[in-house]
Amino acid sequence: MDRRRFLQGLSVTAAFLPLNPIFAASPSFEDYKKQQNDGFANYKAELEKDFAAYQKAIDEEFKQFKGQVKKVWGDENIGSSTVYVKYSDDLKTRTIIDYEKGTMTVEVVADKNATGMGSKVRQEMIETAGTRVSDAYKSDPLLQRVEKRVDSSVTHQEKARVSNEFVVGDVLTGKANPTKQEVQESVVKAATETGKGSKRDAAQAGAAVFAFSIPLSRVRISNKYEQFMPAVKKYSAKEKIDPALVLAIMHSESAFNPMAKSHIPAYGLMQIVPRSAGKDASEKVYGKQRLLSASYLYNSDNCIKMGCAYLNILYYRYLSKIENPESRTYCVIAAYNTGAGNVAKAFGAGTNITRAAGTINRMSPQQVFNKLVSDLPYAETQNYMKKVTPRYKAYQTEV
Repeated sequence: MDRRRFLQGLSVTAAFLPLNPIFAASPSFEDYKKQQNDGFANYKAELEKDFAAYQKAIDEEFKQFKGQVKKVWGDENIGSSTVYVKYSDDLKTRTIIDYEKGTMTVEVVADKNATGMGSKVRQEMIETAGTRVSDAYKSDPLLQRVEKRVDSSVTHQEKARVSNEFVVGDVLTGKANPTKQEVQESVVKAATETGKGSKRDAAQAGAAVFAFSIPLSRVRISNKYEQFMPAVKKYSAKEKIDPALVLAIMHSESAFNPMAKSHIPAYGLMQIVPRSAGKDASEKVYGKQRLLSASYLYNSDNCIKMGCAYLNILYYRYLSKIENPESRTYCVIAAYNTGAGNVAKAFGAGTNITRAAGTINRMSPQQVFNKLVSDLPYAETQNYMKKVTPRYKAYQTEV
């Protein structure tokens, strides 16, 4: 029986019942429904204000911080999804960990005639290598400024305790859970055997940049995925997503940089954008859209959980009309980077993915892949397809 007939039957039955004053005084179903709808509309309106306030804080703080960095360094290097940059409080010392290139570099701005710089940069390298994500988050001036502003203006924020894995210690040692002493010993060994120092002019007159670098090639960066496998297996199984796909996307989004961030903003291993993927994923997981904070997404378990939830939404909801599983997976990869609407554009369907599915269903998987690589609206996503797809096939042999 459908709801309308059920309610009609209920009203007919009620006509033959004695009038109960309590029942008569209670709000009608329509009043109740209106109250619920109004409450939800108010929640959505407040949430949109929160997202707007959050984006404003991000834009302003990123711009201001970049300006401060440029005054000291002559560049605006605040890191990216695959590069972690740690600054000292005075901004005159920075450590750059490039997870894709596999390098760790410490740079110090000082007077050209300064002494003891070699010792200083080596010590900073040792300290950074032994840093855990929770400490890196607390000491990041940009993230702390953003979070402080957001805490005072955002009401629908989802926070969590930041993860405690090493920022780069496991890569240096080749161990999933090294001790701090093992990490520091690995840095000293790498610095002695393969470290390279350099000196160049700084942006400020009379100053120089003293730098020291070591390679992170003692273990493949891609081996870093092993420490995240329990969460990947748990949430990929829950969301019915191939764990190899989760790993390939994580590898491509962040190169397993646990402090990954971008100005969009996007945070964490799977580069969740709070205002887009975060909205959909939080609604699926919590039943309501929530603003996912940076601290929430720097908890690797949470970030993987949300990434898997968003992949489920793409695969089983937005792109569900694509019949061939391989073709649909290619479209999911593209949509994770650019959204389902832009996937539809590649097939000449505007942003209508249902209409695009009709075209896709008449093509072979290889034709779908080729079409995405050649006709997606943005070169970034075309290149993203070329990165994720081979990694996906490679991880299928490992999980």
